[in-house]
Amino acid sequence: MLKHKIYSRLAAILFLLLCSSNVLAQGQYGKLVGKITDANTGEPLIGANVIITGTNIGAATDLDGNYIILRIPPASYSLTASLIGYAKVTMTGVQVIVDRTTEVNFKLTDETIQLQQVVVVAKKPKIIRDQTSTSNTLTQEQIEAAPIEGIRGTLDLTSGFQKSATGNYSIRGSGSYEVNFQINGVEQVNSATNAPGAFGTEKANNSWKYDVNPLGVSQVQLITGGFSPEYGNAQGGVVKVVLKEGSPKLSGDFRVEYRPAGQYHYGTYLYDKSNFEWQQWGTIDNWFKREGQIIKELKLDQRYKWLYERLSVGNPQDSVLWREIVNREISWAYNTWLQNHTPGDDNPLGVYDYRDNAYTRYMVGIGGPLGKDPNLLKFFFSGEYRSNPTRLPTPEKVQVYQNYILNLIFNPIQGHKFKFMGSYQSYRGGIWSGSDDIRWSGLAFTPPGVSTKYYVTTDPVREERTVAQSLNWIFVPTDLSYIEATVSHQYETYQLPYEYLAGTVNQVDRLDSLYDPAGTVLLDGSWWNTEYFRPLINASTNYYQDTRTNHWSINTDYTNQLNKFHQLKAGLRFFYWDMINNGVNSSYQANSYLTRSGFAEYYRAFPVLGAFYIQDKMEYEGIIANFGVRGETYNFQTDIPADKFNPFYQGTNGPGKVGDPATVKSNTKYLLLPRFGLSFPIGESTAFRFQYGHFASMPTFSQALSRRTESGWTGIGNPNLNPKKTIQYEFGLQQVLGENHRLDVALYYNDRASQIGLLRVASFTGSRNRPAGFTNDNQPLYLYTTFDNNTYGATVGIDVTFETITLDRWSYRLSYSLSQTSEGSYGASTVFPDNYRSRETREFSNSYISGSDRTHSFRGLIQYNIKEGEGFEIFGFRPLESTIASLTYTAQSGTPFTYTTVFEKIGTVNNRRYPLESSFDFNLTKNIRFDNYKILIGVRIMNLFNNRWITPMTTKEDLNNWVEQGVTMADPGNDPSRLSYLVAPYRAFRNIPRQIFFTLGFGF
Repeated sequence: MLKHKIYSRLAAILFLLLCSSNVLAQGQYGKLVGKITDANTGEPLIGANVIITGTNIGAATDLDGNYIILRIPPASYSLTASLIGYAKVTMTGVQVIVDRTTEVNFKLTDETIQLQQVVVVAKKPKIIRDQTSTSNTLTQEQIEAAPIEGIRGTLDLTSGFQKSATGNYSIRGSGSYEVNFQINGVEQVNSATNAPGAFGTEKANNSWKYDVNPLGVSQVQLITGGFSPEYGNAQGGVVKVVLKEGSPKLSGDFRVEYRPAGQYHYGTYLYDKSNFEWQQWGTIDNWFKREGQIIKELKLDQRYKWLYERLSVGNPQDSVLWREIVNREISWAYNTWLQNHTPGDDNPLGVYDYRDNAYTRYMVGIGGPLGKDPNLLKFFFSGEYRSNPTRLPTPEKVQVYQNYILNLIFNPIQGHKFKFMGSYQSYRGGIWSGSDDIRWSGLAFTPPGVSTKYYVTTDPVREERTVAQSLNWIFVPTDLSYIEATVSHQYETYQLPYEYLAGTVNQVDRLDSLYDPAGTVLLDGSWWNTEYFRPLINASTNYYQDTRTNHWSINTDYTNQLNKFHQLKAGLRFFYWDMINNGVNSSYQANSYLTRSGFAEYYRAFPVLGAFYIQDKMEYEGIIANFGVRGETYNFQTDIPADKFNPFYQGTNGPGKVGDPATVKSNTKYLLLPRFGLSFPIGESTAFRFQYGHFASMPTFSQALSRRTESGWTGIGNPNLNPKKTIQYEFGLQQVLGENHRLDVALYYNDRASQIGLLRVASFTGSRNRPAGFTNDNQPLYLYTTFDNNTYGATVGIDVTFETITLDRWSYRLSYSLSQTSEGSYGASTVFPDNYRSRETREFSNSYISGSDRTHSFRGLIQYNIKEGEGFEIFGFRPLESTIASLTYTAQSGTPFTYTTVFEKIGTVNNRRYPLESSFDFNLTKNIRFDNYKILIGVRIMNLFNNRWITPMTTKEDLNNWVEQGVTMADPGNDPSRLSYLVAPYRAFRNIPRQIFFTLGFGF
């Protein structure tokens, strides 16, 4: 008794002290409820025991025969009910879903009638009674069978999710970074989303942290509607990845996946000798045809002036010597050109054959008990190493992704549970590569910019790492309540190192083969076709980045099942970041924040975020309700200019003024977010639902903290930005059709206010390259850009899902979204010290179709499962048993774009749309079992029928050709000399051509 009192007091103290974080142990459990009755009389049985087989988790029935079991890790279980005098009944295949209530009822028979234990297979509920908003849950078996690469691929199976060109995800029209993505309760926050020294420009593949080894995942829940107050700092939705905790018996899986080397973009090989530059300069005869021009460009007439001037005399010996020099120098220049343009490991400019590297992936998942007691100490370790060649030439050549997670579960004494999770994630890639979209797969910004395919090394290799640790303690004072406290730490690094490059800046006189026969880089000349290709003007790589973030968080949650009908939950959250960022664009000088050379960015800040929530889940026979409220507060804890029209500029080569050095502290923001959801189950086949809630997110770190210079200020973040807010409304219906089909229809409206856009400020210390006129007393003004809460948006739509309830031989899930997302801006586009002129630049408040709108979106997943012992038989062998075939179909509207004719209204925005985008993916896996071991073989085919998705155009000429003539960048059209056709025909179609992956695995 004394021990129990001590533990209770310690738990109470910890609950009061650990008032914090939004990071860990959020909604990782499900709940089991049910009733046990006498099979003959129907009377409730008091004191019957319900135990989850293989664990020490269970409960006893109350006076009404009801039982409740809390904090159950999501998975598939066997459940056994027993009572003295009655035969035991075991229910297998009981699926516990994260944040859901699963009802399992038992009928026990007198053991004098039924002597043996009864085993029953659980039936999946026909409707989800406590679903108050749109969500979808994928089990371990569904994830492993689907034709996806990693857990990030599960987002592509739901029509409510959309992926941007850069590889980031949004939900129902929300912007990027509006998804609360959790791995075992740990939010995957990316503190560095921007490219270095590039104000407001995000880098590619910022969602790489969302990928987790599928072998370590127990369940994934995708919430695309409203979500409970437990979750915050997101406007779109929640993704909850629940990891395996380790079974009572040691088990493991090992997988190897391989994709052959090849070309994975449409069109011809980038370095094919049929390309125009090879046609012009690929043979030495073409060089000698331009002999007169090349003599001038090689400056032979100046470098050998003494001989050149004597040629007019007509001395045969001089002519012979001159011919020898010309032949030698042109031949040397030609051979050097070949060396610079031919792919190879020794190419000084990084040109290589990007088709030579194969995709390889290694995965492991292993877990079980540590010691004799299977419930005392358990572990699960999952690891993944993935080597993925880039589709186009890039400096990294191969992108390497690594993810390693260790889970330890310790149950030392009754009522106490400790969980430790340590993880390591790393990504080696590029700033502008890593997305499935060809525009963000390398060779960035071509067109409209010139190509860098012969100067691959200009961009640095990106290295990102996150090391995280978390400790979670669960204290159970009673069977119907528990306290959960978690402490976590994450350390993020994002680095782009400078490297000096071979090129014209660092090379000395590479034109003279006589004096420099070892020269490896040919200087500028017509042979470089600089109107199409980037000249070799770099002294170093284009970018430098050093971002380091320490992130601490603490949180506490208290859950109490007050009675059969009410479950109360409350919690406190706290985040703290220690951030330093130093980035440079277009400069090799590490201190370019203080000099003119290049664009520089630097900040140091200590942001904090706190939150609390309280919610009540009420479960009655005819209504389930979730009511709650969440409060949040944040402060970026940094200094901001006291006068935004005269910020202090400490650099050189600025606009002439240094500005006002006075600063003030950033403001603290507060907000209160009410939310509620209702479900009205009618019998076993129908349920209505309604959801309403306020959701918000703080600005991204780059929006609040970025500070960029370019001969004065060119960009200053705004730490005083208000939170972005969304009010969501949803009305839904679940309806069972037949015995095994469920239809879910949801109507929704999301109203987004106080969103963040750009704002120009006319100041005295802006960039001198961006003049903005003069003040009334004739002082020059210069522009810089900041962020402001000056945009808004809305999405209205309907989601329809049709799926099988039981995953039997055939199973499928079809989801369709019809929606429209609009956005707009208001207020002045430029603000001046003179308020009158600020009003003059005020924009008309106007809504238009969002550039990210996808009116129609369809996702279909069909699986066919041949179980063990099934399928046709040949000589006692069943070749198709234990085989799963899975097919997905994706179709969505193309993105909108603006194209107006003389007959259309001026100011029209996004009035046209690119063609429908569709694709089939296929996966086939077979398990070969012997004793307690299994061998897995599989094949995964992405883009099965090689469908092509047109790439949105970036130049007026290309857009005009496409709209008026149907000419893509891969077609010559009326102008075969245009930039896009000559150097970027591969960009005509943005998606990846057919890929075939082979898998081999071993398990025990």
